Amino acid sequence: MSTVRSDITGSLEDYLETIYRILGRSSVARVRDIAEEMQVNPASVTPAMKRLSAKQLIKYSKRNYIELTEKGLFIARRTMTRHNLLSRFLTEVLGISREQAECDACAMEHFLSESSMERLAAFFEFLAASPELQALIDTGFGNCPEGKEELELLPLTDLEPGSSRRIARINAGQKIRGQLIDSGFIQGAIITLTRPGGTDLPFIVDLDGYDQELPGEIAECVLLHPVQEQTGEDDYEK
Repeated sequence: MSTVRSDITGSLEDYLETIYRILGRSSVARVRDIAEEMQVNPASVTPAMKRLSAKQLIKYSKRNYIELTEKGLFIARRTMTRHNLLSRFLTEVLGISREQAECDACAMEHFLSESSMERLAAFFEFLAASPELQALIDTGFGNCPEGKEELELLPLTDLEPGSSRRIARINAGQKIRGQLIDSGFIQGAIITLTRPGGTDLPFIVDLDGYDQELPGEIAECVLLHPVQEQTGEDDYEK
């Protein structure tokens, strides 16, 4: 897991996460878009954008569109990954309502340690690989129905261009695994292969509406469920 720590407040991380979400589904992000997404007054967004710009986390000037810098993109993506992991744990494991889980995840995501983030990611990988345990959780720890048949996982390097699959597991050492988790490659996330790679050509995949490049030796560490996914659904539904 990356040891890079952001020196920004939780509030500014929320702004970065919001910009990330907007740019993942739209070509531009503006102050009014951010205000609408966060349900705040536009007048309160502008000072935050100036602070983020001063820290070189976004590119912003008055009345212009907002872009994430490379460092801002990293922090935004890592923050959203933490949010997704926490929200899933609260809803899928603890049975908390979606609305309450989203609220709690927003509060907790800024304080989740690197090691706890990795453990949560590993937990969901273990859960996905344990049909009987998953079935037990699905029934609220009642009688365990017959488990699902375990399917053979598909390496990302074998995925057909244009196909979408749900991530099952990251089979890599701690350093590469941490880099992938920080970039949003967690169990349950849906990725689409935009361009296949080769020996000297990186694979390009779409995740959360963003293209990411993965060298072949890293792409083969991403193991996918073999069943084709339909795009446009909730990326974190089971």
